[in-house]
Amino acid sequence: MRFAVQTMREFDTTLALARWAEGAGAAFLSVADHYVSGRDPSAPSLDQIVLLGGIARETSTLQLSTLVSPLTFRHPAVMWKSAVTLDEMSGGRFSLGVGTGWLESEHDIFGIDFPGTAERFERLEEVLRYLRAAMSEDAPGFEGRYYRLDAFVSNPRPANLRLVVGGTGRRKTPTLAGRYADEFNCFAGEGLVERISTAREEAAAAGRDPSSIVISTAFPDVVGRTQAEYEDVLARLASERNRSPEHVAARLDELGIPHGTPNRVQEGVARLAEAGVSVIHLQVSRQDLDQVKRSWEVFAG
Repeated sequence: MRFAVQTMREFDTTLALARWAEGAGAAFLSVADHYVSGRDPSAPSLDQIVLLGGIARETSTLQLSTLVSPLTFRHPAVMWKSAVTLDEMSGGRFSLGVGTGWLESEHDIFGIDFPGTAERFERLEEVLRYLRAAMSEDAPGFEGRYYRLDAFVSNPRPANLRLVVGGTGRRKTPTLAGRYADEFNCFAGEGLVERISTAREEAAAAGRDPSSIVISTAFPDVVGRTQAEYEDVLARLASERNRSPEHVAARLDELGIPHGTPNRVQEGVARLAEAGVSVIHLQVSRQDLDQVKRSWEVFAG
């Protein structure tokens, strides 16, 4: 199992986290690509793709990714050019995560259209086909209902750009991940094994190597080196969500998310590994760096 950190913070805070993560041997630094925070729209928020450009130039080995960029406010041409730019700025260390978008409030605030679920999934498949066409050396172009791309060779060519598909869908998301993605960021909830199986079956049906698709997941960092430390972290998360600690803990159990003290966490990590997950992104947007370091001890040892 490899471990990563996911955040959505101001630049200096993210840079400090990235420098620490690189030294600690994290697999990735990923960012949640939103224009506002889902739980507190008044919290500071930046364009995370622009922010990653700065992080790319201040790090040298850390893999970088978006989990995930919504198609609702990033046209595939914008995604493509942003990804190629980050690929060059990072020396081939960027992975572009793509999703349908789900946070309706950020669309309402900024006046961005938010189509229904069926249309967003139709658009997602077109975006993925568009991006694969742009990545192809054969330059086949793409013509869809919502998007089109001329048959031309984009310059420069990315050195090592990877596509990630992420979302909570039980059928459509894993299907698209299997057909088009290099990594499937899979929701760690009920049906995890089935969603992974669907992705691998769809990859095989598309003539791809199912074993080549990296399976990752992301969830909140709710751990402690001691019971008291864990209870403190749990209480803070529960307060942010206006829930009782007992309710939050029960929900984490229901979703199969590792939480608690080291032995219990490692048991949960082992279950995820058995299901096929090989990368865990710890969501640390609200934690200070000291807490992230303590949690890293529990997860990564």
